Amino acid sequence: MTAKTAPKVTLWEFFQQLGKTFMLPVALLSFCGIMLGIGSSLSSHDVITLIPVLGNPVLQAIFTWMSKIGSFAFSFLPVMFCIAIPLGLARENKGVAAFAGFIGYAVMNLAVNFWLTNKGILPTTDAAVLKANNIQSILGIQSIDTGILGAVIAGIIVWMLHERFHNIRLPDALAFFGGTRFVPIISSLVMGLVGLVIPLVWPIFAMGISGLGHMINSAGDFGPMLFGTGERLLLPFGLHHILVALIRFTDAGGTQEVCGQTVSGALTIFQAQLSCPTTHGFSESATRFLSQGKMPAFLGGLPGAALAMYHCARPENRHKIKGLL
Repeated sequence: MTAKTAPKVTLWEFFQQLGKTFMLPVALLSFCGIMLGIGSSLSSHDVITLIPVLGNPVLQAIFTWMSKIGSFAFSFLPVMFCIAIPLGLARENKGVAAFAGFIGYAVMNLAVNFWLTNKGILPTTDAAVLKANNIQSILGIQSIDTGILGAVIAGIIVWMLHERFHNIRLPDALAFFGGTRFVPIISSLVMGLVGLVIPLVWPIFAMGISGLGHMINSAGDFGPMLFGTGERLLLPFGLHHILVALIRFTDAGGTQEVCGQTVSGALTIFQAQLSCPTTHGFSESATRFLSQGKMPAFLGGLPGAALAMYHCARPENRHKIKGLL
């Protein structure tokens, strides 16, 4: 039984590549955010009271449909990341890596459910017990809610397994299970073991993330400055996506209860409040970490700078730099 060794990647290169993998789910989040924003806003009671014509049943059906479609990305955010990370990091057989990422994440949560059941914590419908143990329904499985960070860890582990075993050769009697077919098999076994460890170590991770979030939020008006400064400093190295994802999708960006559900992450809180019919207005503690402060520079400053460089270039060279700008 042999397997080819994958080329070595430095830690710096790995984190740069990891940050780039976030762009696939983030792109979908942007689209879903627009759908959710339009649908939820135009179907809200306050807007209908102000513009009665929007209360038309056909229009309301369209707006509700838009809200449902838009809420998809925020309901399955961890799943998107556990698929996108192996997909983006894998050099070959990207489809197999993505498939194994989903399998590994699902098996991990099943193993967590097994551990909780054997400890007598599950099954239960007691809200106090579920909240005390941070238990949520994930893919229909009652498991510890590890959020985006858990999905990222699962995705990285599956990617490492994929790079190690996607070319493996098994003995002739087991040859059918060799190669790419072995990747989801080994992923399910390894992630099943990881799932047994999560209930023991996750409280430590959760405390660290919550502590980071508390530190940033307790900084008051300096919190967004710390976040923005960190993002700008990491930008030249391509590592800013990791910090942004940490604030937007984990406890580091805050935790609030919206429509009876505990929601973590600045962007996730904002979208949950947007889709909640009983919520009026948005939490400043969450929205201050979003991108509205950068929009003038993104929409005006950067295009203006690109246009200036285009016009300053020699006429015969403009076609060469147009695509880059």
